[in-house]
Amino acid sequence: MHITFDSKYLVFPASAHAQQKRLFFRREGRLVYDFVMPLDYQTPDYVFYLNVERFRGQTMEITCSADMDLELRTSDTGLPAQDAYDGKYRPLAHFTAKRGWLNDPNGLVYYRGKYLMFYQHNPVGCTWENMHWGLAVSDDLMHWEEREIALYPDEEGTMFSGSAIVDHRNVTGLKRGDHDPILLFYTSAGSTSETTKGKPFTQCLAYSTDGGQTFVKSQHDPLIGQIVGGNRDPKVFYHASTDSYVMVFYLEGQEFALYTSKDLLDWQPMQRLTVPGEMECPDLYPLAVDGNAENEKWVFAGASDRYLVGSFDGRHFVPEGTVKRLNFGNTSYAAQSWSGVPGGRRIRTASATAVIPGMPFGSCMNIPQEMALKTIDGEICLCARPVEEIRNLYCGTREFQAAEITQEHPFICKTDGRCLDLSLRIRPRSDWRLSLFGLTLEYRPERGELVCQDQTAPVKLTEGVLELRMVIDTVYAEIFAGRGSVFMGMHYIQDSNLNRLRMEALDARLEQLSVSRVGEFWH
Repeated sequence: MHITFDSKYLVFPASAHAQQKRLFFRREGRLVYDFVMPLDYQTPDYVFYLNVERFRGQTMEITCSADMDLELRTSDTGLPAQDAYDGKYRPLAHFTAKRGWLNDPNGLVYYRGKYLMFYQHNPVGCTWENMHWGLAVSDDLMHWEEREIALYPDEEGTMFSGSAIVDHRNVTGLKRGDHDPILLFYTSAGSTSETTKGKPFTQCLAYSTDGGQTFVKSQHDPLIGQIVGGNRDPKVFYHASTDSYVMVFYLEGQEFALYTSKDLLDWQPMQRLTVPGEMECPDLYPLAVDGNAENEKWVFAGASDRYLVGSFDGRHFVPEGTVKRLNFGNTSYAAQSWSGVPGGRRIRTASATAVIPGMPFGSCMNIPQEMALKTIDGEICLCARPVEEIRNLYCGTREFQAAEITQEHPFICKTDGRCLDLSLRIRPRSDWRLSLFGLTLEYRPERGELVCQDQTAPVKLTEGVLELRMVIDTVYAEIFAGRGSVFMGMHYIQDSNLNRLRMEALDARLEQLSVSRVGEFWH
């Protein structure tokens, strides 16, 4: 069928159990856009609104690969506000798209009082596919407003992961008004759709000259052509002492590349680096060790939170020691840090895979984490903790008295709310167990092991005390231990009937417990 685009959105009903159908958009016989989705006109679970403003005034033929009746509905108003964050398993404090899938955080950048968070996004399905760049904006890292899609697939590729910086000095020459250019570096992933068959993976640039309202793809693309098959995920930052820009991106296997540029357009190779056990979505940034600005080290981290600590002179990264590991959970992937955060803070987030059949969204973001390097047992370790801004979502806090825990006297308290931030200090003299909402956490003192569901992390006691921080939401929990050197991002499905916080042990002493109820990120 043919359609002339005169509305803002196409409206597609879908369901979790419908088969995937591929839709093709052709202009004068040329394929310009295609995607797959679980289209379902008969028994839909939810509705997707796809922005097609870029096609306004154009006439196209739209076909479907499946043998079925195709109806095209349009809208100028988009998703009704009352339906925006429906779904009984919708996380409260962990950002989700109103509709569709998200994963890797992309283009994290601070500009004029706003935190911009781009992300991998499938706007017409709740599983990985059809990669676009979504966008959300926040004043405080916790309250998020979802904006329109920032980057759409084109004939060169779908929009894979990348990063962002602000060109404050206008070295690109792209400035056109009062706003400094916001630059998005991304991977154009060829051969990942019917439209892009036969195209390679390249590193490209899009930019905004209106403060992030709209983005234009650069005429200089690709900035870096294909080196190896799946090279991807460019992270770009400014290196002050060499007055140059650095791009680090993934090649293949366990190998990464570092490139340099003076103008953010012309890039030259510097170094190749192997990180054992790691791949994809690199990040490279400096941190002061134990807060001492005179002792700065650099962290090179990959998508699975394995990292190296070392030195970087703007040309070469030199590891000092072996690979360490931060995340021991069953999810949380592709962490990236924000560019340009005031006060020298290093803040990051990651995506957590959480697909719930029948829900109109797929996966969520971590609570933004503040990063630090700390000396622990003689080694320099990367540490994470939830940003202090999480308090902006608090709806009340309860503090509990110290208590002895024995077999006959477990600690039990009823909790209020579906998302909680817990801080506790426990002195476990025997195996200790915590349960809440169907999530279980155990500590085994003799082995020095923290166990959550089916995952195990090494955690030592500090003078006999275990300190834990936990943010527990509807489908995802974040656990911090070992002064933040151990993180566990855990996917589970909350049973809100089990709203008793229960601690059990043969012999343990609860020294401190604080339970804060956390509200919704969209309010």
